Amino acid sequence: MKNITCRACTAADAATLAALGAQTFCETFEHCNTSEDMRQYISENFTPAALARELAMPQSEFYLAESAGRPAAYMKLNFGAAQTEPHFPGCAEVQRLYVLAECKRTGIGRALMETALRRAREENAAGIWLGVWEHNYPAQAFYKTFGFSQVGAHTFVLGQDVQTDLIFYKKLP
Repeated sequence: MKNITCRACTAADAATLAALGAQTFCETFEHCNTSEDMRQYISENFTPAALARELAMPQSEFYLAESAGRPAAYMKLNFGAAQTEPHFPGCAEVQRLYVLAECKRTGIGRALMETALRRAREENAAGIWLGVWEHNYPAQAFYKTFGFSQVGAHTFVLGQDVQTDLIFYKKLP
């Protein structure tokens, strides 16, 4: 994929992020979850209003990756109190990193992860962590290429289904 750009998002990107988030989430997880659970999760988390609230959160940053000017992936990065787990003080969290199915293995996910690592270093974070679904083996392999390793697990609720996310961590120099 050529002409990959990553840029910080603003409130004006809420609708784009909502649409991209719903599409990428469905492409990644719909095959292994009920339609009811997927519908509930998407209706609660991937609306323009929900994304506008998240964009306004202090210490959270969104990045949109585009290929040839077309949205193809996005990432949410949290610092400080915005992190979803209290066990990583002084660290950064990649809360979401989703890529359109047609754009996977093109370098666009790598560009977002490099952005996350750069931002974490700019903020003098001691490390960076994320949760990844225990059955999402391609994502786990992707994170391992950046030096992440599993350090724990936590629950993730998708609709009515309680699932397990593995926590991956990378210490930063």
